[in-house]
Amino acid sequence: MLILLKKIGYIILILGINLYIVSFLNNKIISRIELRRGYKGYKRGGLGFPFSNSLKYIAKGVPFSIWDILIFVFPILLWSVVPISFNLSIIDSQYNLFIAMVLYILLLVFRVFSVTYSKYNFVISDFIRRFSQMLTLITPVLFSVLAIIILNKSLDFKIIVNSQYQYWNIIYQPVGFIVFFISIVVQIKLMNLSEHNQFLYSDNTNKEGEGISKLASRFSSYLIIFFLITLLNILYLGGWQKLYMVSGDIMAGIKFYIIFVILILFERAISNISSLSKIINLNYKLLLPLSIANLVITIVFFILRNVYFII
Repeated sequence: MLILLKKIGYIILILGINLYIVSFLNNKIISRIELRRGYKGYKRGGLGFPFSNSLKYIAKGVPFSIWDILIFVFPILLWSVVPISFNLSIIDSQYNLFIAMVLYILLLVFRVFSVTYSKYNFVISDFIRRFSQMLTLITPVLFSVLAIIILNKSLDFKIIVNSQYQYWNIIYQPVGFIVFFISIVVQIKLMNLSEHNQFLYSDNTNKEGEGISKLASRFSSYLIIFFLITLLNILYLGGWQKLYMVSGDIMAGIKFYIIFVILILFERAISNISSLSKIINLNYKLLLPLSIANLVITIVFFILRNVYFII
């Protein structure tokens, strides 16, 4: 029991520190790209601004719904099955990749409920429209993950990471990696994390009101991106495998921040793709066909190698 509590404490501490650093870096990078001051206009370079800005939204006396509670709790539950390192995971199961993807989809569904529900009414048709859009946009991610599962013949994060001791999966799945990477960029755009006002969401996820419900949505948004970056690292980039003399835990942290910075720079480079219609067209014309082709090729390769022993 004491070991479990220590692991929970370590995970919360790591997520909290990373949440603070990523929020700070996000504003710094975007402000430099857009040639504006950002946190620079505050004392000591704005080191305490992410925390003080969050307190400002907590202080607003705005009621929140059950969906806001769920989108705050479920990201934490999601990280109970995602191993931060080889020894730092709460639920160690051979199906933890499947459990993580189910929790991820449920979290997105709760976010759709949260932005659809308002103090005026709950429109079921609006929810169905938003849900179908969300399902369409995460389908390439699911196909890419399925291709990795077929390649490694496992739903266990640790087995997938250990199978990359010689070559990372990006060598065998470059198309899947590209699709997954662009899908994370799409998620960042939908959650509007790179805008000056980080509590302003796009038309697809516009959240009514202010206050703690906005803070819960922002918290959820960042942890979703954390999850996708960590998943990208585990599935394609060797996870916590050590590189030469650098330990696995340090390598996992280095790769996390390298991926995050590249994602923000890439998202700014395609800032003209900002409307939901353009994102959906990008998904239908590029991501979905590539993910399907990659999955089909992976299945054919698996059959030829494991059934007919040709390759």
